[in-house]
Amino acid sequence: MKRQTWGIAALALGAVAFAGPWACWAQDFKSPRTEDLKPILKIEWRLGPDYPMGIQDSAVGIVNGKVVSAGGFTRHPLDIVKQIPDAFGGEPSGFTRLAFTLDAKNESAGWKRIADIPGPPRQGAAVAVVDDMLYAIGGMSYAAPSAYRETYRLREKEGQWAWEELKTCRTPWEVYGASAGTAVIGKRIYLLGVADFFPGTPTADNDFHSEAGRNGSPVGRALLVLDTDNLAAGWRRLADCPGVPKFDAAVAAVGGKIYQLGGIFAPLVKKDAPYYNAVDSWRYDTANDQWTRLPDMPHGTNRRALVYADRYILLVAGYKYAKTWNLDGTQTDVYTAEEKARDWKEFFEKTVLVYDTTAGRLGTAEGLIEKTSFPGAAIAGDVIYTLGGEGGPRLWHPATLQIGKIVEVIPQ
Repeated sequence: MKRQTWGIAALALGAVAFAGPWACWAQDFKSPRTEDLKPILKIEWRLGPDYPMGIQDSAVGIVNGKVVSAGGFTRHPLDIVKQIPDAFGGEPSGFTRLAFTLDAKNESAGWKRIADIPGPPRQGAAVAVVDDMLYAIGGMSYAAPSAYRETYRLREKEGQWAWEELKTCRTPWEVYGASAGTAVIGKRIYLLGVADFFPGTPTADNDFHSEAGRNGSPVGRALLVLDTDNLAAGWRRLADCPGVPKFDAAVAAVGGKIYQLGGIFAPLVKKDAPYYNAVDSWRYDTANDQWTRLPDMPHGTNRRALVYADRYILLVAGYKYAKTWNLDGTQTDVYTAEEKARDWKEFFEKTVLVYDTTAGRLGTAEGLIEKTSFPGAAIAGDVIYTLGGEGGPRLWHPATLQIGKIVEVIPQ
């Protein structure tokens, strides 16, 4: 199969580069059907303690053996307002600053409140954990300026949790990371595949845009890096990803390389559809600042990326939009005749895909117990934690914690 690499020179192609130069290679990267994929991993799933409220886009990570969830949004507050009257700033539901932890070794104790995340209530901060400290980057809300640039860090010391704002680490432009969009290599955090939240045109309402951000920022294309050993240097820009500019992208690091496996394309001008599947996938080599195109993902998006054994990238849950935006700028209708008759809420998924980075092969694992889209997620060794998301059988923003244990790599 052909491979093509792009380095820093690709930046000169500009914001519309994704729409043309690679059209002749599209047939080499055809999107596979999920039903044709073979199992790679075996996962045993169970339900953990429900979160204190339904939750979407909270900042989720594992710090000192505890699952952390901070901020987020909900339309289903459950009983949290009775317990914490200021949970939503006096409103019955919505954006929150509340943060909780769950001790993975003592699940029966349930979720415990810790210090609120600083700044305005928000959802969708990009999240990374380095040296048992959680970094929360950007996010969005319905209040001006709608999307944010601040970077906060959470640490635990002797049972006390404390946040700090990293003043030198504001992102170059506003960032909505959907509590993903990051990969960690050593002490460095890489940020990729995010959106801005603003009106794409003077007459439009606020919406997510990955094609470009406000003031023309390259929000959905740019790859940024933060060296946590040199925070004074702030975020630095590397070679842009040559693919469709995406957000809610599946981003992960394996073997010192960055992978972006699909995502959502959100154009500035909303015409036929506000969001499209974007299935083109890429690998970035940190040693030479170059991108290599990989085979396309199956039609669909909103898959959360987690890494197991520094080899397998798990793509958890998802949602399939009616159209896919191709690398050459064309659109593909991906719903079958039967699917076109369904209600849109039926397209949330419990699917778990697995990409074997060593064999260059895409396969599957056992699906979630409850379907959802882009849940908060983290992995510790062979144990996976997925929290909330969008959609689901119980609540629109579920309080569901799904815990999976990887029990077998299936021989091929």
